[in-house]
Amino acid sequence: MLGFHLYAMAPDLLFRGGVPHHRWMDVFLGHVAAHYVPGGDATWLVLALSATGAYILALTLWLRARRAEALAGMPPGAGVTGAAVLHSQLDPRRSELRHEHHQAEHHGDGPPTVVLLHGLGASASFWRPVARRLAARGQAVLVPDLLGFAGSVRLGTHFHLDDQVAAVVRLLEAQTRPGSTGSFGVSDGDGATGGVVLVGHSYGAVVAVAVAAERPDLLDRLVLVCPPVFADPDRVRQRISGRSWLAGKTMSGSPVAGVVCGGMCLLRRPLTALAPGVASRVSPDIPAAVARDAVNYVWPAYRDALTSLLEGNPLDVWLVDPALPTVVVLGARDATVLADEARRLLGPAIGVVELDGTHALPVDRPDDVAAAIAASPGSRQVPHRCSGYSPLYPTRRGPVMTLLRRGTALAGGVAALAASALLTGPAATADPGTAPAPAVREQPVPGMQRMHALMTDANPGMRRMHELMTGAGPQPR
Repeated sequence: MLGFHLYAMAPDLLFRGGVPHHRWMDVFLGHVAAHYVPGGDATWLVLALSATGAYILALTLWLRARRAEALAGMPPGAGVTGAAVLHSQLDPRRSELRHEHHQAEHHGDGPPTVVLLHGLGASASFWRPVARRLAARGQAVLVPDLLGFAGSVRLGTHFHLDDQVAAVVRLLEAQTRPGSTGSFGVSDGDGATGGVVLVGHSYGAVVAVAVAAERPDLLDRLVLVCPPVFADPDRVRQRISGRSWLAGKTMSGSPVAGVVCGGMCLLRRPLTALAPGVASRVSPDIPAAVARDAVNYVWPAYRDALTSLLEGNPLDVWLVDPALPTVVVLGARDATVLADEARRLLGPAIGVVELDGTHALPVDRPDDVAAAIAASPGSRQVPHRCSGYSPLYPTRRGPVMTLLRRGTALAGGVAALAASALLTGPAATADPGTAPAPAVREQPVPGMQRMHALMTDANPGMRRMHELMTGAGPQPR
């Protein structure tokens, strides 16, 4: 800073040293300003020395804060800006995630408390419309900001998936501890608390499943909204890269992504002020708080969250054979998690609800998402079609095309039933009081087996009808 000041004053210093005045000296800011400020060069020199002293003081405080973080086993506070950069980060092992409480509007014995986990580039504000509706239904709701996002931006950690899981587990343990005075949790007569309903959206679904795998004793069931489960990771990289330039650069390992995110951190205050206005021009339905928090995160948290979606994602295994009752909520118009592709990757024990919405279902359809979370507590299965949800074939194609598609689905279901009868033979009706006898299958005809596979894989409606007729899939209540 002092060197820059001396550079700006170079023409005056040269002039005082005997160098004749030239016109090129007039472009230097210090030379021009010296003629209009009382005291001239002396005033500017005092200001430069004062600014340099302030910088040295700030640098000393910054180094002290980074040293305190290193002694606590935390990485440096990359991305923390403003006055907070002069203080050490909070240790997440001793500090809870920043979170919102939405108390139930009526108390007493009720459904389990709900915990809502947000996705990548979001915060607790993303879930706020759903949280308010659940509270109106009598459910206490807790909505945390994950490590490195929004209110938890100063919690220092590596932001890997296991770090996020550990932070959520500590929060659940603190809130559900017997004898806790908080409003979180459902307490019985012995003071013990029941499990909670853990809900995750997008990346939050990855965190929710990892928490369930580590501490199932804390949970009652899972609800996964737009879970990022993919059949082909390479195609997903291309799809995400096409929708987000920053995400594409991050996944490719380009250093440009870190530079851009670092710039966003430095400009976080003006960006958060401008974000609502920009978002309203793109979509008037985006809440201002959601738009502000979309740029309120640190680069390591964004990078590690995006990496967790494609590397070491526990959703693939969980959604085939879940250890807890699990419901998946999909968006029919979701361009990130394609509903048809995701449905093919789900096991028979997974309940599925499909809504006519985009990837931002908690904002697009808060009433329907709240209904899906509150439905069938403790049950492994929910109907695939619920009142108020989108039909299997949305009517935006017009009534004629809808009728044709439903007729095709019906014909396909009859064909699937015929193929199933040829492959498996007649199904025996079991006595409810006795254990079912193992099915004896005849050797399938290769050609018919191939036709059956092609028909049921190509059309979700045919596959669902086949499951209902043969008892292979979840049965509606």
